[in-house]
Amino acid sequence: MAWNTPGAGNPLLPGYFADPTIKKFGDTYYIYSTTDGSGAGFGPSQVWSSKDLVNWTLMPMNWPDSHWIWAPDVMQAANGKYYLYYCQPCNIYCGESETPRGPWKNILGESEAVLVPDRLVTNAITLDGQTFVDDDGSVYLYWGTWGIYKGFGCGAGKLAADGKSFTETRLIPNTEATDFFEAPFVIKRNGIYYFMYSSGSCHDHTYRVQYATSKEGPLGPYTYGGCILETSADGTIHGPGHHSILQEADNYYMVYHRHDNPHSTRGFHRQVCIDRMQFNADGSIQKIVPTHEGVGALAANTVQSANLAYGKPVKASSYYDENFIPAYATDDNNGTLWRPATMGQEWIEVDLEKVQKIQTVWTQFEYGTSFYQYLIETSVDGRHWSVFADKRQNLLAGSPMVDFGKTKARFVRLTTTGGQKNGFAGALWNLKVFSGLETANPQQWLGLSADDWDGRQWNNTGGMLGGAFTLEVGSAGVQRIGGREALVLQPGSTLVYQHAVLDKSSQHTFTALTFSNSSWKAFEAEATLSAKGVITLQSGAEPLILTNLRYYNWSLEPAEQAYDAQTDLIRLPAAQKQKQGLVVSITADDFAVGDTVSYLPNHGLQGVFTTREEPAIIEEVAGRKGIRFEGKQFYQSNFPMPASMLDNAPYTLEAWIFNPELADNECVADFTSSHNELEKIMLVNGTEPRCGILNHYGWYEDVGHKEAKALADKWQHCYVSFDGRMERVYLNGQLISEKDIQLLIKPSQFVTLGRNAEGNWPFTGYLHSLKLYDYCIPFD
Repeated sequence: MAWNTPGAGNPLLPGYFADPTIKKFGDTYYIYSTTDGSGAGFGPSQVWSSKDLVNWTLMPMNWPDSHWIWAPDVMQAANGKYYLYYCQPCNIYCGESETPRGPWKNILGESEAVLVPDRLVTNAITLDGQTFVDDDGSVYLYWGTWGIYKGFGCGAGKLAADGKSFTETRLIPNTEATDFFEAPFVIKRNGIYYFMYSSGSCHDHTYRVQYATSKEGPLGPYTYGGCILETSADGTIHGPGHHSILQEADNYYMVYHRHDNPHSTRGFHRQVCIDRMQFNADGSIQKIVPTHEGVGALAANTVQSANLAYGKPVKASSYYDENFIPAYATDDNNGTLWRPATMGQEWIEVDLEKVQKIQTVWTQFEYGTSFYQYLIETSVDGRHWSVFADKRQNLLAGSPMVDFGKTKARFVRLTTTGGQKNGFAGALWNLKVFSGLETANPQQWLGLSADDWDGRQWNNTGGMLGGAFTLEVGSAGVQRIGGREALVLQPGSTLVYQHAVLDKSSQHTFTALTFSNSSWKAFEAEATLSAKGVITLQSGAEPLILTNLRYYNWSLEPAEQAYDAQTDLIRLPAAQKQKQGLVVSITADDFAVGDTVSYLPNHGLQGVFTTREEPAIIEEVAGRKGIRFEGKQFYQSNFPMPASMLDNAPYTLEAWIFNPELADNECVADFTSSHNELEKIMLVNGTEPRCGILNHYGWYEDVGHKEAKALADKWQHCYVSFDGRMERVYLNGQLISEKDIQLLIKPSQFVTLGRNAEGNWPFTGYLHSLKLYDYCIPFD
C-alpha cells in the first residue's frame, strides 16, 4: 500500500504528534504525545482519546504550565490515581490526577518542581521518562538521551511508594543496550524483560527501534537483541521510532512516530502510527514490517454512519502543489493533506454525487491545537447555497471540529476565513460528511464567558456547537464583579439558546458560575435545559450574573468539575488578517554622500531608526551609495513589528549589501527582539556556511552560502521570500536555498540594524537599501 492510498490506517492521528505513549484505561484508549510541527515541540498539553482506536478526539489537559512538553507518559497506580510524567530539557516532572485527562498537580508541590534532574544517574542525560510496573506492583522509571557517548546510557530507577524519590537507581550502559540514544520503553513477557529504545537521529532515516533483554530484573543487566523497526525500503515510512506498546490479551502493538510525507525540513512534522508486534518461540522479537495499513479498529466503531464524502469528486479554490491536492481532503487518510496555495480565504467543495441527508460534518484541520475560523455551506445544485455551520467567530481549537445541522444537499463547501495563527493555511487532513448525528466525540459543546457578549447576543465562540444565546426580552451587559468579568442580565431579561443535539437524557455535564450574596458559586444550569434542547437563562426581580458557562457531551469526574469551577475560560485572539504591506524600507539614496546619519527614515510603516551609539556616514562605493557600518554603528526603530508578522507569517526581505571583509557572522538587520529558537528573522552577511545569510536560530532552517567570501568584492543582492511553508533565498538572482520551515515569531518591540537584538554580530560593511514586506512576493 502506498502512503497516499485512500483509507490508509496509518498515520493513526490527523496531525503532527511525536513520542507517543498509548494507554488503555477502562474502555478508552489514550495517546499522550509531544505536539510537533511547531518548530520545537511546543505544547499545549493535550491527550488523544478513542473508544475504537480509529476515531480519535483531541482533548486539552490543564498541566504542565509550560508549552515545552516532551514525551509525556501516564500510568495508573495501585491507589487508583493517575501519574503524568513529562520532560523538558533536561528534567522530568510528575503530576497526579484523579482521571487520565487531569486536572494534574505536581506531586512535589510547585508546578515546576523537578522529579528527575539532569544526571541524577551519572552519565544519563535526563529526558524521555517512561514507567514500567512489575508483577509485584513496583514502579520503575527509565530515561535518557544522547546515550551514545562512551560510558553513557540510560538512567533507570525504582520509585519509592510515594513516587517522589527512588529507592534504587542504575545506569543501563550502551554496552548492554547497543547504540542507545533515547526513548526507553520496558515490557515483561513470559519472565523476560524487554528493554526497547531508539537509536540514530530523529531528524532523518537513521532513527530506529532496537531492544535488549534480561531475565534478572527490570534494571538488568541486559543483552542486546537487535533492531526491530527501521525506515522502509521506499522511504515513505521514514525515521520510525520513539515508541510505546499496547497489549490487548496476547496481542502486542507498537505505536511509534515517523516523518510526514513529503518529508519536512528537520523532521519535526512527525506522525503517529501503529503496527502489530510479534515474538518468536525463543522470546526474541520479530522484525516489524511497518505499514501504511495500520491495524484497524480494536473495538466497535463509534461512528454509526458512512462518510458520504469519501472518495467523492472535489474541487478547491487552489492547492499548493501536487503533494497537497484537493482529493487528499476526502480520502480518509491522516497522512495526506490538502493545502491551499495561500494563507488567505480559501474554499474546498465536495460533490456527493446525489442529494443526501446531512446532519454532521467533521473537519480535521492541519493543526488541531490551534483554532480555525470557517464557514460550511450546502447546496442541491452547486449554485444556491445555505449556511450549515457558521464558525467565522470560532475561538475553540479541536480535532475533529464537529458541526451539526439537518439538511438535504448534494454539495458541501467549506471556506476558511482566519484562525489563531498567522501562516497557518486552512489545510485539511480530512473533511467527512455523515447522514446521522455523530455525537460520540467527547467535546465541549458550549463555552461562554463575559468576553463573548457583543452587545446584542452571547456568542458561543468557545463551544463546538457555535451559535449564540439571543436576547428575547430585556437587556444585558458586561461588568467586572467579584474579580471576574461577568455577563449581567438585568431584571426581567431572557436569553435563549437552542440546538437539536442538546438532550437532557444523554450523558453530559452542564455548569456555570453565578454571583450572589457577595460570592461566586455554582449555578443550577441543568434546570435551564428543556427536553427539547432549549436553554433559557432568565433573571427575576434581581439581576442574573453569569460567567464560564460550559456544556460537555460527556460526564466530567468531580475533580474535573472542581477544576472548571476554579478556572476561567480564556479567549486567545485571532491572528491579524489585515496586512500592512511594506513594513520596513530604508535607503541610502535619502542622503547625500558625506552626510552623517543619526537617524534613518522608514518609508514603510511610520517611524524612524535612531542610532544607539555612533552615527554612520554615507559613502559611495562601487557605483552605489551606502550606509557605512564599522562595527560601532547600530540603529533601533521607534516602532514595533506589526501583528501581521507574528507566528509563521509569510514575508519578503530584500537588501543590497557590500562587505568585502566578511567575518563569520555579521548582522545587517534583526527584525525580532526575542531570541529563542525559530523566533528570529535576521539578515546576516558572513562566511558561516550554516547561517551566514539568514538566521532563525533554527540550525536546520538557517541559511549560509559557501561561496560568500568569493562573491564579497561587489554589491550583493539578497532576496528572501516565505509563503508560510517554503522559504526561498536568492543571492544575486541565484536560488541558494529552498526549504520548508516553521517559524515561531513572537511580538517584537523594535527592529535593529547593524547588530542583532542582543547586541552581537556587528556589521562592518555598506547597506544601500533594505525592505521587508509582511506578505510573500515570489522572486521575479
